[in-house]
Amino acid sequence: MKNVAIIIILFQSLQYIHAQNDFIETQKYLVTTKITDQGNELPALVVNLVRSGNSSEKISTLTIDDTELFEDIFITTLENPGLDGVSEVIKMEVEYLACCAHVEAYYFTVSDDGDTIVALPELKNVYCENSDTDYQYIFPNQEYGIKGNILQTQTFYKNTSDIKYVNLKHSFEWNNGSFDPSATKTAITGY
Repeated sequence: MKNVAIIIILFQSLQYIHAQNDFIETQKYLVTTKITDQGNELPALVVNLVRSGNSSEKISTLTIDDTELFEDIFITTLENPGLDGVSEVIKMEVEYLACCAHVEAYYFTVSDDGDTIVALPELKNVYCENSDTDYQYIFPNQEYGIKGNILQTQTFYKNTSDIKYVNLKHSFEWNNGSFDPSATKTAITGY
């Protein structure tokens, strides 16, 4: 019985360690919304990403003009991404539904002291019935990550959860709390 308990604890610890390398749901951040009438046929929706404890501090603001197709917003975080001076990465995904799901992904790095937030270039994905690929950022502490770099990748899947291969599209070098988009290295390689 003791051995079974040890195996269960070991298994759960490994799952916890693995989960630390993936984006997980969070309650630390939320969105506030405000409907605005811009004289269009449909009103626009202003969305602010804020900290849960301080809704007056806006991390990011975006406007959703196509409110008919707008479906939902998902916020996840990646703790300890492996970048110097960064405690976590926030990912905000805005989903629109038509014949396929259109998802705009916004990534933000948060400094160790929580005061500095750096936005990465937006990524767009379209998921249809037989979609087997998406674009995403991979950070140093994640699988396929490279020390000191943020990788923009195109990931291909065998099925909904197993990775077939990863193409590197861009590599952003992280330098003292920022990245220089003009110094981006473009590559098309497979893992």
